[in-house]
Amino acid sequence: MNILFANENEKKYRQMPDETAKDLAIDEIISRISVGVYDKAILRSIMLELPKDPDDIRFRQEIFCDFSRNEGLRESLEEALPMIRTMRDFAGARRAVRDKDNSLYTLLSDLRSLATYVDTTRYLSEQLARFELSSRALTKLRDELLAITETEDFSDAEKDIKVMLEDLSTVRSAMIGINFNPDLSISEVAAIEFLPYPLRSKYKFVQMAAIFGPIIQAGQAAQALTRTLGNAPKSDDPLLAAIAPKLEKHLKKHFSDIKQVLSKYTKLDGHFITEMYEGLTFYVALSRFAASLKGAGYELCMPEISDESDRHFEVKDFYNVRLAVLNKKDIVKNDFCFSEDERLFILTGPNRGGKTILEQGLGLISVFAALGFFVTASSCRGLPFQNILTHFPIDENLTINYGRLGEEAVRVRSIVKEADSRTLVLFNETYSTTSEADALYLSEDLLHILKDKGSAVIFNTHIHELARRIDKMSEWEGPGSVVSLIMEIKDNINTFKVRRSPPDTSSYARNIALKYGITYEQMKEEKN
Repeated sequence: MNILFANENEKKYRQMPDETAKDLAIDEIISRISVGVYDKAILRSIMLELPKDPDDIRFRQEIFCDFSRNEGLRESLEEALPMIRTMRDFAGARRAVRDKDNSLYTLLSDLRSLATYVDTTRYLSEQLARFELSSRALTKLRDELLAITETEDFSDAEKDIKVMLEDLSTVRSAMIGINFNPDLSISEVAAIEFLPYPLRSKYKFVQMAAIFGPIIQAGQAAQALTRTLGNAPKSDDPLLAAIAPKLEKHLKKHFSDIKQVLSKYTKLDGHFITEMYEGLTFYVALSRFAASLKGAGYELCMPEISDESDRHFEVKDFYNVRLAVLNKKDIVKNDFCFSEDERLFILTGPNRGGKTILEQGLGLISVFAALGFFVTASSCRGLPFQNILTHFPIDENLTINYGRLGEEAVRVRSIVKEADSRTLVLFNETYSTTSEADALYLSEDLLHILKDKGSAVIFNTHIHELARRIDKMSEWEGPGSVVSLIMEIKDNINTFKVRRSPPDTSSYARNIALKYGITYEQMKEEKN
């Protein structure tokens, strides 16, 4: 059962580039919210696939809201993840009895697979029945699991498995007689007696080590010598290899019973459970993340998704989720809105004035909204973007083949080729390494073609002259006008608030000069 898309037969999404994940620090966020390496890979795969259909976004929102409203639901389903992972380890579901592979150990493996399926199905059914669910996915899952657990086949399987496992559990230990070769390697297992209870040694661990240490070392030495002579043994554990045939012979009486039990339940298939493992991992991990943010006092909201005909996207009191991850307090919040009338914004301001944090924060909110997740804002409404493309400053070591400007040209061409009216494009100091005249020329051409395409754009730049040309740029083909934004400075102090205004070069320069102590007044005072 696929729990990521409303129609599991139609999985429509756009893959975000790795560059976007890097620029928006998505991998850093994933590292904070995932448990293991495997979970990180799952989360990264899902979080870079932005759904195209607004109904898929709403479908996911319903599930996250179920997690948010029902205390204990996340913990219950998190407990199920290792069980489902075990089912996957048994090839996704219990395998049917095979003609060519009828060994006892294979049948025992199939029996464990069936037992895991039965236990997992029962657990999920009982847990989901405890909560008031409203999402399409979880109510469907609950109903399907209930229908399965109420069948006669499932009930019989539970009973048969219990009987078989109790019967097999009569083998709890073994008394073994071993003959050694002169070099103390194992010659043969001469006698073996299986017992229905675990054995307890009358020796302490230290005494056991003293007795068996030389034997083990001798055996390892013999194995090493044998390998050196080119005649490697079939098993690294000769004792286990010797015991195995006798254990199989002892359990042979169960062979026909196990085979008969398995043949009765070939129609029980847990594939629909195992295929939702990735999706369930996604919901559990991000719900845990949301709960931790709310618990720390950070504001979150669920976006209100509009129809495809409405192309605006508006957030109020938003902040960069990375600041919350870093446990920052007194975070400055901002409002922002993309609409048909205003889709292209030129952002200027002082260094360390908050431009990159604001731009990155909007990108992350756009990602989370498109994924159907909560966003870091007081409100969010509109249609999330289907794709997010970025160009942030990169490691100079990566520009060795093209040079910085050449690298920017390659990236820009790729961005323009992929961008459309459902794309958000974020530029951060693009063309900053060339002259201002060249940068102005290149930036105008870039913004011109993106306006033609109707893309939503934030162009964070040091080129103040570009922002002064917004009237001319607004006359270009394409929807909406171009807007100049600045990061506000009051009393020569960065407020980290964004507002509409032409660029104020002198204010920025004054701010930087004061910060580094290079105003005329500061330097004169220092001289005196």
